[in-house]
Amino acid sequence: MIDVIGPWNRANHKRTLEEMFRLRHQVFVEEMGWQLPMARDGLEIDQFDTPRTVYLVCRGDDGAIAGSMRLIPSVLPHLLGDVFPKLCDGPVPRGPAIFESSRSCVSRRARENDRRGTVWGALSCGMIEYAMLRELDFITAVMDRRMVGMAQAADWHLNVLGPEIEMGGVGVVGVTMPIDTVALQTVRRQRGVPDPVLRLRFTDAAIAA
Repeated sequence: MIDVIGPWNRANHKRTLEEMFRLRHQVFVEEMGWQLPMARDGLEIDQFDTPRTVYLVCRGDDGAIAGSMRLIPSVLPHLLGDVFPKLCDGPVPRGPAIFESSRSCVSRRARENDRRGTVWGALSCGMIEYAMLRELDFITAVMDRRMVGMAQAADWHLNVLGPEIEMGGVGVVGVTMPIDTVALQTVRRQRGVPDPVLRLRFTDAAIAA
């Protein structure tokens, strides 16, 4: 199951958030070697981690965080709009019904023990489920071009917003991800996630609106 942490309940999840920021440091700084000036003391936190950020957190059977993702309202500063606007041929998509997904990661242990990509699948399905509860139009992201091709090949029709740029030897693009029952069914089938994954009540999503 995926826990959702947002403005309405973050005060009850301080320990979980710290654990998640430590996981992000392990993945992005220690393993991938990203140069992130705001990362310190073993925590990866940046200017987009604000009180209004929403986090999806997946725990493994051992209780440790296996993966996480953050969702940011596009009306606030976010990665695509404030760091990579050149990835869009036109204006950066912004609006109250648009969120950005970023900082998605899976722990090394989960990657080694989960060859089927179940954690990635659960996070992706959780993102779509949450977006549907919030009645969002779509999700934006800065994404590895290869992952876009894989999603499109599996009939999840992501829309590339503009040119591709190279970062650390990897081509990245800005995308929008459709949010509807077809997208959810596609990702569930693609990732082998048959059931809903969010541990979230509709009233929680409403509080965050």
